[in-house]
Amino acid sequence: MALRAFLSGHDEALSHAAVLLAGRRGARLVNAIREGLDQPGRMTRRVQRLLAELRSVLFLDHVHDEEWNDAGCFAMLEPNDPIVPEICLLADGLDDALSAAGVVPVSDERAA
Repeated sequence: MALRAFLSGHDEALSHAAVLLAGRRGARLVNAIREGLDQPGRMTRRVQRLLAELRSVLFLDHVHDEEWNDAGCFAMLEPNDPIVPEICLLADGLDDALSAAGVVPVSDERAA
């Protein structure tokens, strides 16, 4: 499956980005995804929800969400930091892999 290949090939980068953008919550999220993917059989809905949540972290969907107390982690990044375009590419790659696997719908903005 292309999604599993993407996740395997970008495991370290996804983990680093999740921690950078969401702190401990990001680390727990990535660890839960790893544990779920280690299970035999089809990918569960729980893992699919976790992957969609990781996508939300990478796209900064929780920046203004007060329930995400770790969301302030992203504020440590400067817009001109060289990691920013790498996180953007990683987010786009994850989005493409999730869309191709049917985990998240193809967004209208990305389809255009």
